[in-house]
Amino acid sequence: MEGQAVTTNPWLIMAINMTVVFVVLILLGVLMEIVHLVDPTKKKKEVHKTETTVAAPAAAPAAASASAQNEDEVVAAIVGAIVAMGYSSEQIASIRPTATSAKWRLEGRLSGRG
Repeated sequence: MEGQAVTTNPWLIMAINMTVVFVVLILLGVLMEIVHLVDPTKKKKEVHKTETTVAAPAAAPAAASASAQNEDEVVAAIVGAIVAMGYSSEQIASIRPTATSAKWRLEGRLSGRG
């Protein structure tokens, strides 16, 4: 039996491979649950006094309207800049905040816009 395969049965090889894959997946799932239970970055729930919880909702509508107004101004500025580049406002599909990528900065510099 030197140098020969132990088995050539494809069904047995498939069963062994699938067993190994699913055992590894189950072990990874268990590991994820353990990490979720022991997560050191999870924020702890704090008990607030009743005075704090009553005062917070009163200030929230004013902050929400101020941020909505700022957001409208930012959207208007972005749309204005895009229209100034030669696009129509109908061509704008969506505007959402994102971190500036080094690739985008490099592309802008190479195309002469930045």
